[in-house]
Amino acid sequence: MDAMRVWERAAALLAVALGGLALLLSRSLPQMEGGYPGPALFPSILGVVLLLSGLGLLWQGRRARARLQGGEGLVLLALLGLALAPWLLGRLGLSPTAGLYAAAGALMLGARPGVALLTGGVVVLLVYLFFQRFLGVQG
Repeated sequence: MDAMRVWERAAALLAVALGGLALLLSRSLPQMEGGYPGPALFPSILGVVLLLSGLGLLWQGRRARARLQGGEGLVLLALLGLALAPWLLGRLGLSPTAGLYAAAGALMLGARPGVALLTGGVVVLLVYLFFQRFLGVQG
């Protein structure tokens, strides 16, 4: 088994922390009458997925020795991009921000610019149709 990189371990710990925080904060959201899923459903599902994914990554690399292997600059750039998310959401809205993040992520993963733009466009369309039109999420 390859040694787990420092950034993979950091991402796993971050996923565990964010998942636990999402589960904790979702408990304070209001419940719907009659047992229907309320606003806490999506954050709870997201919290469970993040928590289990992070724990799975930590379990997978439990015996590996952590080491740096390059690409740290891209990780720091991605973290900076995540820190800008609230500002971008306020300026651009939900769909364009999601598309921008998808395109930037595709470029960071080595996709050609045309493929990254196509990815961003598809994400804009899907987020708009599913979240904004179907689920009524404001943004």
